[in-house]
Amino acid sequence: MESDISREFLSQGSVCVTGGSGFVGSHLVEALCRQNLRVRVLMRKTSSRAHLPREVEIIEGDLHDHAALTRAVAGVTTVFHLAAVTRARSTPEYFQANAEGTQRLITAMCAAQPRPRRLVYLSSLAAAGPALPGKPVQLADSPCPITAYGRSKLAGEAFCQQSTQDFEVVMLRAPAVYGPRDRDLFLCFALAMRGVMLVPQGPDRFLQFIHVSDLVDALRLAATAPRASGVYHVAEAQPYTLGEFARWLAHAVGRRVRAIRIPAWGMRMAATASEFGAKTIGRATIFNREKAREILASGWLCETDAAKQDLGFEGQISLPIGLTSTAAWYRDQGWL
Repeated sequence: MESDISREFLSQGSVCVTGGSGFVGSHLVEALCRQNLRVRVLMRKTSSRAHLPREVEIIEGDLHDHAALTRAVAGVTTVFHLAAVTRARSTPEYFQANAEGTQRLITAMCAAQPRPRRLVYLSSLAAAGPALPGKPVQLADSPCPITAYGRSKLAGEAFCQQSTQDFEVVMLRAPAVYGPRDRDLFLCFALAMRGVMLVPQGPDRFLQFIHVSDLVDALRLAATAPRASGVYHVAEAQPYTLGEFARWLAHAVGRRVRAIRIPAWGMRMAATASEFGAKTIGRATIFNREKAREILASGWLCETDAAKQDLGFEGQISLPIGLTSTAAWYRDQGWL
């Protein structure tokens, strides 16, 4: 599959990646550069360049900088839009970045001469909302996001849908993404090293995950698959309960991990305290009231058949293998 993707891209010219210095974006940029592609990255001046190959062309700016956006999309054939805010101090912050930022990028793409051929937008399963017990979310289901983050990503999807007359649009909704360099699920690894895992009380909740390497493959396929259009769910097809996640995490870090079941009110109180503490120092935290709503939801499952059929994508890295390799990377970097 790698060689087929490479041949497709090499015939397309330059690509632009927003959010290219982030967790998923840096892996995508490295993969594109390994294929000898001309890669342009839009990134803030203060963002880390540690994982960006030297040959990458960097445009300093953000999604609210029209001049930088104009330079970033000029002359490229494909735009990967990964820049997003996943933790914020308020609802407006989510929408300014994830919705309005997407709209501004699309405006710049529409004004470009020639226009990029395709936009690949990395959305989130949070835009679709949680699944009912035992019933994965289908693409035909009406989205029911339960957080401001999910609503902002859905609004970004809406702006993308409105631009389908101007260029091809492919949107990927991903569940929890993990792998080397990730700092969000790393908190679970750190807790597991201490022998504990916090799990909400109540019935088993089923979730799907996707390893960052698989997500990178899905993004590249979304840029090249001839029939690709609209929204797709991309994930490892196998669902896991939170208890199973805790057991595989324990195996990955080589510790005995005790699952501590927390009542819903306790989870909400802890999230509120975390959020308040972060705000007092002017920061946003990943464990906030929004994250508590997601953890306490009935489950996060989605169908993946459409991505397999139209994109040729199927998750290859199982959660047990992915967690083990990720833990090894954390150890190598001194994080664990």
